[in-house]
Amino acid sequence: MNDSVNLHIYPAPIVNESRIFRQTKAAAETGLFERVVVLGQRAGGLPDTERLDGNRSIERVGAAVDARPRSLIGRVREQISWSVAAYRAWKKRAVRVVNAHSVAVLPVSYAIARRHKAALIYDTHELETETSTSGGLQGKVFRMIERRYIRRCAAVFVVNESIAAWYRSAYPGVRVTSVRNAPSRMSHPTPVDLRHLFGIPAESRIYVHVGNVVAHRHVPEILEAFVARESSGDHVVFIGGGTLADLVRTAASTHVNIHHLEAVAPDAVVDTVAGGDVGLCMIEATCLSYALSLPNKALEYSMAGIPFFYTDLVEVDHLLGSEGGDWKIEGSSDALVGAMASMDDDRLAEGRAAIEHVDLPTWPVESARMIDEYRRVLGAV
Repeated sequence: MNDSVNLHIYPAPIVNESRIFRQTKAAAETGLFERVVVLGQRAGGLPDTERLDGNRSIERVGAAVDARPRSLIGRVREQISWSVAAYRAWKKRAVRVVNAHSVAVLPVSYAIARRHKAALIYDTHELETETSTSGGLQGKVFRMIERRYIRRCAAVFVVNESIAAWYRSAYPGVRVTSVRNAPSRMSHPTPVDLRHLFGIPAESRIYVHVGNVVAHRHVPEILEAFVARESSGDHVVFIGGGTLADLVRTAASTHVNIHHLEAVAPDAVVDTVAGGDVGLCMIEATCLSYALSLPNKALEYSMAGIPFFYTDLVEVDHLLGSEGGDWKIEGSSDALVGAMASMDDDRLAEGRAAIEHVDLPTWPVESARMIDEYRRVLGAV
């Protein structure tokens, strides 16, 4: 399929979008496309055009954005302005398949696809119409957009089977494929020495929290729990950045058992996590999207071979099976303190043994379903 382009559209500067990078790499390696392009937002300090490899690149368009508008009206204006810039950038450039990675970009993605008689794929990263911010007018707008465009899509990619089931029920007849965010690194991890890095005593137990340090991850409760356990020798290492990273850094400056490590390269995540003893996957199920999520951190802990405490998440239940129930806790600081207090070497060993038997999704298998859909879609356009 020579002289063809797969265009991925996402309203962000495209810096750490690991799922998009994995998907585009898999698409490029099939030989179905001559080029794969990720279209994102222009941002200060980032080039307008960036080459990822021989046939993948990033293009950033629109006005440079350093901070998102606080008001809904401001965000709508920003999205419309960027969508206009995206359309202008691609209205005269041939494209074969367009992947819309957000409900907000479905209109411009459809417009580009229609102009070039290309296939449109809705490639949503979560259950976007059912998030914690989808109430009120924004939620109504998102649901209106999704209802208008989803049946015009040749395929829909979602991140797990629970969300796929929701879409199949909400939109009967729509073709939905689950492509889980399986970590791409499959070899046995080489643990990073977090004890040496942070001066943690050999007899202390290390808990790790990997991923974005943001709201709805029980970050304040985790910090409160480790302040309470400071004299007990339990340490926590937060790996990643986000809006609550300053809160973690402030706590780390006054408590010797709280540590922060900036985000590491995607290929280094599992090795870094493997330097800990126990993971923390404490998502607040404040909306249906979170309740049905399969957090990347759950897969990364499992691949690293460490057990992890998690809140009530149906997809994690499916991942861990019957053995996971002993590690499910409430999201309060008291619950986490109690779980740590009951931790001993035997329980840790049992947890590690159980993790070894988890049937982890693998990226080659997950991406194969995606590529099968690409082949089907390309055969129809």
